[in-house]
Amino acid sequence: MLFVQRLGGFDPTDKRSNFVRTILGRKPQKVSRFGASPVNKAAWRLVRSWVCHNHKLYYTYVILCAFGLYQFWWYTCIGYYRRRNHHRSLPYAQMMEKEWQLNKPKDEDEDYGEEVAATATAGGADDEE
Repeated sequence: MLFVQRLGGFDPTDKRSNFVRTILGRKPQKVSRFGASPVNKAAWRLVRSWVCHNHKLYYTYVILCAFGLYQFWWYTCIGYYRRRNHHRSLPYAQMMEKEWQLNKPKDEDEDYGEEVAATATAGGADDEE
């Protein structure tokens, strides 16, 4: 709402005059019900009186929030991928290899390789004659 003063000594309530001089003044704030609530106003007073004067704590808070957000999304995305594909990882393959070495069945032809190696070193020259 503009505050006006009519020129020529007219009555300010008279709507017939077209000569209007605007007087600068502070208008009432346009605020919503949320902005007018005492809790919201108290929160902004807290920001004005505490956060603005203790900016290092505020920056620390912002950095910690950013770190927490990064960790949340990292564990949500990368952790999900790792959990779903654990059976494809190298540590899992090494664990399964160790388990196989412990539980593998006894092979009957296992000593065959040792016999072939022994005959090749000892009697390899006799075969050529």
